[in-house]
Parts: sequence; C-alpha cells; structure tokens
Amino acid sequence: MPSFNCVSRIAPVALAVAFVASPAPAQTVQRPAVRDLARELACGPAVSLTSALPTLRIVGGKDLRRTLFAPGDPVVINGGSAQGVKAGQDYFVRRLVADRFVTPMTDGTKPKSIHTAGWIHILEVGNDSAIATVTQACDGVIEGDYIEPFALPALPSSPSAGEPDYANPGHVMLADDRRQIGGAGSLMVLDRGSDHGLRSGQALTIFRPTAENGGPVFRIARATAVVIGAETSLIRIDDSSDAINVGDLVAIHR
Repeated sequence: MPSFNCVSRIAPVALAVAFVASPAPAQTVQRPAVRDLARELACGPAVSLTSALPTLRIVGGKDLRRTLFAPGDPVVINGGSAQGVKAGQDYFVRRLVADRFVTPMTDGTKPKSIHTAGWIHILEVGNDSAIATVTQACDGVIEGDYIEPFALPALPSSPSAGEPDYANPGHVMLADDRRQIGGAGSLMVLDRGSDHGLRSGQALTIFRPTAENGGPVFRIARATAVVIGAETSLIRIDDSSDAINVGDLVAIHR
C-alpha cells in the first residue's frame, strides 16, 4: 500500500512535466500573394493590323515527337545569327487565333487576333537556328508558335479624371483566345490608341445605348487603358454590372 501511494502521487507530476516539455505545434505563416502586374499585362491578348506575321517560329524541342512546352523546356527556333537572333535575347511567343468575331476597325480592316503563349530566352545561336528555353508560360507553348522581340509593358499610371465622351465611342474588339465576353479583371482590346489621344491610365466607361437616336445609356463597366498602341490598346476591366461583349461601346474619359 505505501508503494502504491508513492506511485499515485508521482504519476500526475510526471504527466504535468511531460505536458510542459512538449513543444508547441509550429504555426504556418500565411504570406500574402504577390502579383506581378507587368507580367500579367504581357500575357494579355493583342491584335495585328498587318497581313504578314513574323517568320521566326518554334520548330521543335529536344524530343522529336514533343510539340507542347512548359517553363524550363528547351525549344528550337528556325532562325539564328543570319536572322539577327543573339544569345541572351528574350522573345514573346505568340500565335494567330482564328477568331471570327473580332470587331473590324472603323475603316473596315479586319484585325488578326493574337494570343500570347509566353516568352523564351535564347541560349545558343547557330547560323540559321537557335536553342532557347521557355521562361514564362501564359499558356502552353506549342510547335509552330511565332516569336517577336520581348519587352515587359510599363505599368499604367493612376486613373485619370474626366467625364465619359459618349459622342465619340470606341469598341471592344476582342478578348483573349476566342472569348466573346469579359468581366471584372479581364483584359480586352479596344480599337483606340495614341492616334486617338488615348493615354496609359485613362479611365473608360463601357456602355450600351438604350435607343438608336440618343437617349440614356446603360453603363455596364468601368475600365482602364493599360497598354497603349498607335491604333489599338489593351484595357483592363475594373468592375462590371453585366458581362462585357465583344462589340460593346467604350467612352473615353476626357
């Protein structure tokens, strides 16, 4: 009996010591996601207003039967020093998209829809061929994609003030890769650019008329001009009350 009482008194103390000595479970630190806005814009859709596209293309990889490539994969380019390709250069990887619903320019020109698949870095250069590695994939890079010189777009300035000019609207030309609608966060192409006085960061209102000859308009979205070309620009949809359709009207804030 005395020995039993001794054990019964010691056991709770030992359990308490063991509990105190047990390390607390490690806490996982939740780090906020960091967005690279310049890279997001670089992955946005584009248009071509010319009939010809660049002839430098991805023609394969290290495996003869492989036609789809991801970051880190080596690819072969059908051009080298004779075509101006140099080791250390970076190139966009893009492809022509057969999109039947692109809004024509005001002069009737039908732009070509261009999808950005990613970009590559040139490693080795021969006379008429080169080896590169895929450094960024917006989508799968595939054999036959063409390349053109790479540059990250500048980030837009703060949105401008002003009132929407409903009397001289532009149009949403296209979305990425045959998409016909967009919403908040979407990148779409506008048929206005620096030739029309558009600036980076300029505020836009996307709307639909309620009558053929004037009358109030139905405002469906706010947007910002983010990458400005001469005749067309990439815009970001900031918020919307309805889906934005290709062909919707765009009022530039002046």
